[in-house]
Amino acid sequence: MKLEATLLIGVLLASVLAAGCIGSSGTSGKATPTGGEITVKDFAGRSVTVKVPVQRAVIMSTSALEMVQLLNASNQVVGIPAEAKRDAFLSQALKNKTVVGKMLRIDDWEKVLALKPDLIVNLYLKKFYDVDEFLNRSASYGIPVIMLREDKLEDIPKAVELLGKVFGKEKEAKAFEDYFNEQVSGVKAIASKIPVEDRKKVIMIQPIMGKYYLVNGNDVLAQAVRLVGAEYMVNITFNGYTPVRVPMDKEKIIASYKDADVIILLTSAVTPYDQVSELRETMLSDQAWNEIKAVNEDHIVILRADMGRESFLRWSPRLAVGIWQIGKAVYPSYYPNWESKAKEFLQKFYPFLS
Repeated sequence: MKLEATLLIGVLLASVLAAGCIGSSGTSGKATPTGGEITVKDFAGRSVTVKVPVQRAVIMSTSALEMVQLLNASNQVVGIPAEAKRDAFLSQALKNKTVVGKMLRIDDWEKVLALKPDLIVNLYLKKFYDVDEFLNRSASYGIPVIMLREDKLEDIPKAVELLGKVFGKEKEAKAFEDYFNEQVSGVKAIASKIPVEDRKKVIMIQPIMGKYYLVNGNDVLAQAVRLVGAEYMVNITFNGYTPVRVPMDKEKIIASYKDADVIILLTSAVTPYDQVSELRETMLSDQAWNEIKAVNEDHIVILRADMGRESFLRWSPRLAVGIWQIGKAVYPSYYPNWESKAKEFLQKFYPFLS
């Protein structure tokens, strides 16, 4: 089991970070004006004092970069992680910023200091890097750090609100918060009308490097499944630790989830759509896989959770569309086509992509 956990951590870093979806949530709290500064509470529960509006930010999370871009604050960013280059939702202007590290880690602090940042934004993920060392190092240079977490759906608008405060973009943050909450309310309204006898049981599988990883019940995508009115079947804890992805072999998946009504197959940063499509065809033609109800009834849906243009299943503003994608995948007769939601979202918040 320890080996599986080690493999899981390594794969997640390579495939779903920027995604990520681990830890417990915090709250942005209330800003306290102190002249040209405000003090906010970040998602790790830390009180952070920041000079506002932030003018020179180093941002180590692509999800946070997408939020800053949504706030029309891209020109207030000076440093980015290497993986931002692959994020199809980021403008070329942001991708051209100075790369200072990757996977939440800063490779060259001298390069960071040369940028003279007035804020660093990172993710509070202690299983992936030494958070305490990172915070101590930044404090020694006098650079405030705001930590975000990526584990709850409702934290997305809260994170945008927090960043809106420090970047001086509260109006833009409020516009997104209203929009996001409107989408959640729309999904809930449909879910409330689905009869009990029509409720589906769902599992999500993300094939990565030849292995099957089940999305666990604490992941934001599992939360979205429950939001659309379905039961999410996977809830696994190892020795008190609940990972967001659980490696599991084919035989155990079949034995454990025979009653699944819907299987959602996910792409990843290292698993392109065509490979997932091949897996779907393999499952449909395999007698063993057909012991699962969803396979036998051909209710296997592929959704994208990578960093591409059509991927809306990442912890980021994109999930305003992703919840509609999941609704349509699970209940095609109840939910509208998500493409119109995607078009509306892009036109409103990412006009350079629409």
